[in-house]
Amino acid sequence: MNELVDLRVFVEVAKRLSFTDAATNLGINKSAASKAVSRTEERLGVKLIQRSTRKLSLTEEGQKLFEKANGALSSIAEAEQEITHNQQQLKGKLRIAAPMSYGLTTLIKKIPEFMNKHPKLTVELHLEDKISEIIGEGFDIAIRIAELKDSGLVARKLGDIQHVTVAASTYLKQYGMPNHPADLSAHKCLIYTYRSTPKQWVYFDTQGEEHSVSVTGSFESNNSLAIRECLLKGSGIALIPAFIVQEDIQAGRLDVILQDYSGFTRNLYAVIPDRKHINSKARAFIDFLKEKG
Repeated sequence: MNELVDLRVFVEVAKRLSFTDAATNLGINKSAASKAVSRTEERLGVKLIQRSTRKLSLTEEGQKLFEKANGALSSIAEAEQEITHNQQQLKGKLRIAAPMSYGLTTLIKKIPEFMNKHPKLTVELHLEDKISEIIGEGFDIAIRIAELKDSGLVARKLGDIQHVTVAASTYLKQYGMPNHPADLSAHKCLIYTYRSTPKQWVYFDTQGEEHSVSVTGSFESNNSLAIRECLLKGSGIALIPAFIVQEDIQAGRLDVILQDYSGFTRNLYAVIPDRKHINSKARAFIDFLKEKG
């Protein structure tokens, strides 16, 4: 093995703190993995991994090398994949998971153009508002509107999802116009149940001060498109992603209220299982979404 290959083995062992798991992932035997780490230690003249019968742990020098080497190897992998992507025509199946409302209103409008650019590619789009297990369910990429907490996943930010407060003019004529977030407690609110705090709506005034209000209503749903239908029928007020109601606002079907107070913003991410395993199809689709905005 050359020095770079030995370094790759060390990084894999350092990630998993297991010679057995690292060897399995790399397709080599445990003895070969151990020898590769030993050669790296001998070459550098330092101990990188503390070995015991129960567990492995990184030394201070091992931790420093892991942090630097892991980043460098990831950059090499990215460069190789980019070159491969540029030289090869995409083919096979790209499996995408996305939220229902975003998928139906926004993402599906972009996918046909991507498919036309890559005629040998098949796309499978799975729409569901719950967060899919991207690894366990075999997706190449997941689109998420959330604050990510999955430490084992790699995310690339695609943009921001702004939320607006809207209602139909028929509702506002009957029940009045709220002028402050606190006024919402006396209104019929349409509640999106997949939000972490569905009945606690948060706003910020022009000075950046937070205003939180508890809301109630006669309709709740885990799908924003269902909430949009109730909005259009004058059933209440909703705090909803702007992309879902933008056309309704422009056409005068819905009015934006509380314009002196901004609703919260969520990040839009493209998520892959990990940087090492991103394939050319997923990379091309992420680049395409960034380009289209």
